[in-house]
Amino acid sequence: MAENKKRKIESEGRVFNPEWTSKYLFAVVKTKIMCLVCRNVISVPKEYNLRRHFEGNHPDLTKLDASEKSLKAESLRKKLCSEQNLFKLPGNESVSVTKVSFEIAREIAAARKRFTEGEFVKKCMLSAVSSICPKNLDKFRKISLSRSTVQRRVEDIAQNWTDQLHEKIKGFAFYSLAVDESTDCTDTAQLLVFIRVIDDNFNISEELAGMHSMKGRTTGKEICNEIVDCITTKLSSDFKNLVGMCTDGAPAMCGCKNGAMACQSFIGRKIICHHCIIHQQVLCSKVLQFDHVMSVVVSIVNYIRTRKLKHRLFESFLEEAGAEYGDVVYHTDVRWLSRAKVLKRFVGLKEEITSFLKTDPQKRFSELNDSSWNEDLCFLCDIASHLNELNIRLQGKGALIFEFLVAINGFKAKLRLFKSQLLKGILVHFPTCSQHISQERHLATGTKYAQQIELLIKEFNDRLSLSFEEKRQLKIVVFHRSGRGTFTFANGGY
Repeated sequence: MAENKKRKIESEGRVFNPEWTSKYLFAVVKTKIMCLVCRNVISVPKEYNLRRHFEGNHPDLTKLDASEKSLKAESLRKKLCSEQNLFKLPGNESVSVTKVSFEIAREIAAARKRFTEGEFVKKCMLSAVSSICPKNLDKFRKISLSRSTVQRRVEDIAQNWTDQLHEKIKGFAFYSLAVDESTDCTDTAQLLVFIRVIDDNFNISEELAGMHSMKGRTTGKEICNEIVDCITTKLSSDFKNLVGMCTDGAPAMCGCKNGAMACQSFIGRKIICHHCIIHQQVLCSKVLQFDHVMSVVVSIVNYIRTRKLKHRLFESFLEEAGAEYGDVVYHTDVRWLSRAKVLKRFVGLKEEITSFLKTDPQKRFSELNDSSWNEDLCFLCDIASHLNELNIRLQGKGALIFEFLVAINGFKAKLRLFKSQLLKGILVHFPTCSQHISQERHLATGTKYAQQIELLIKEFNDRLSLSFEEKRQLKIVVFHRSGRGTFTFANGGY
């Protein structure tokens, strides 16, 4: 018997003729031949099938002439496209608008501005766009920056960062913590926990793991409980891969009996604990006893800035005198870089400040005319600037302890150089002293301040030198020159 062969429409090679759209009101929609009037689909693209459907189901449209059919077909096609667009995914424009909304919300949060600032930003943005490129004004109007929208965006960003941190923690090999406890302006203790994770490929990530408000006591036990809650509850991790912890050096953190580091029962083993190297660098600078200088500088600044009339007159006086700076700045002791900035501004405006204070006979600062006090002021300004440079170098993300040690040892070498040059009366590394102290006084001044540099050297050696046990734990590698062009290395050093 002969085999029954099934008819295959694809093998016939039939294609849709574009002329049939205006003739029978049919069109190709996603590879299917569809009637634009009733939305029925014809399986075989033969003109006979299209004509039979058109004349049998839509006889009233057969009376239209060719031009009217073309207009009708175009109208029906546009209607179909508009209906299909209702169910399409957001296009590139909608995605871009949403992305811009998230980016602006992130900038508002990073700048610690109110969520209502988003509406002001949009108003400014529309004003600029209407002048520069008015054709794109409608696109910028679609950017949603209302208060509630910015709030949701910030919450979504925070949740996304938390999810990313959870994903990173799942694949890490080891991690360490940095813990800092401070009190905010409402007298609430805030405990910050930072985490640094490293995976098997030596990729390092640093993130803020959590901020915990401590309403009651802030003893080592309470801090331990907050750390445990942050790691186990918020990050859903454990202490198995914890290798080290860095603290701010407060007694509640580093106390040998009741400090957080002494309460290592939640870890289950001994780990490497360090006092933050930046905190130690700031403590080293405290050895310079120049309170007689800073107290006068702070008193003068506060005298000018806290009296509104005096402040306005002082600003006008500086403007008339063509001074280098337009105002003095407040000193804040908790801001480590504040001292050098205040001193630099004060020295730059010292002549103008002295002249301005002469107008007030009730307030006298005799130290401004004391040559010894002025020399101390210049020296403190220079050495504070050098300490600021070291502090900034120690800041930043992603740095390793070996890089910190290089910076600290480099600064120690710089201090030894300062001392040797000061003893010779060379003030090349102290530009303020060199500019305001006469040449005849350089040797005597250098000898006097070489003693202060010696105090700094001793303090840095005492605080920022590794013990033998720390060297062994860190396994620091030091290269020794054994010959011309060759090096050998060994554990230890520093």
